[in-house]
Amino acid sequence: MAGTTKDENELFILKEKKKLKRAFIFWDHANVFHILQELNVRLDYDLAKRRLAREYYLVAPIMYMGKPRVIFPKKQRFIDALESIGWSITEKPLKIKPSGKRSQNGVDETMFMDIYDFAKEGAYDKAIIVSGDGIFVGVVKRLKELETKVEIWSFRKSISRALIKEAGAENVYYLDDIIDEIKLDGK
Repeated sequence: MAGTTKDENELFILKEKKKLKRAFIFWDHANVFHILQELNVRLDYDLAKRRLAREYYLVAPIMYMGKPRVIFPKKQRFIDALESIGWSITEKPLKIKPSGKRSQNGVDETMFMDIYDFAKEGAYDKAIIVSGDGIFVGVVKRLKELETKVEIWSFRKSISRALIKEAGAENVYYLDDIIDEIKLDGK
């Protein structure tokens, strides 16, 4: 575009982006994290978000996670790295049960409400939900009522059958199938 100003170029880019359909990624960190640990795999979250969004303009990738009382340096570096590549982080405090086990109270519920609220506002054309939790059956049902597209991404071993049924098998994809494309080199 010879002879155009920087402002004209930016306007052109904005117009082109508006032609694209918009997507949000809603990522349930705990749902994916435990399986990644089992597989001894670390993801390239920049590649992952680009791979999942594909031809859609990615408005917002949002990572939902529990927040411990004390954040150790390794976890803080992970959060900082995600934010540096454009991820928004939504954290809810972890609760400690009498047994000593940590619990993520409110993380899935917050994610559910964000998915629905952003859809009602018309903020996106497609929700990309990275979780296999059955709690998301209800929000998928609501998205369908709003005529908003939805994709579910999960590992085969952690996806709810009810979620597959509600989303429709044609809208369910498996991280197992793309893990080699989105993992960090050497891991």
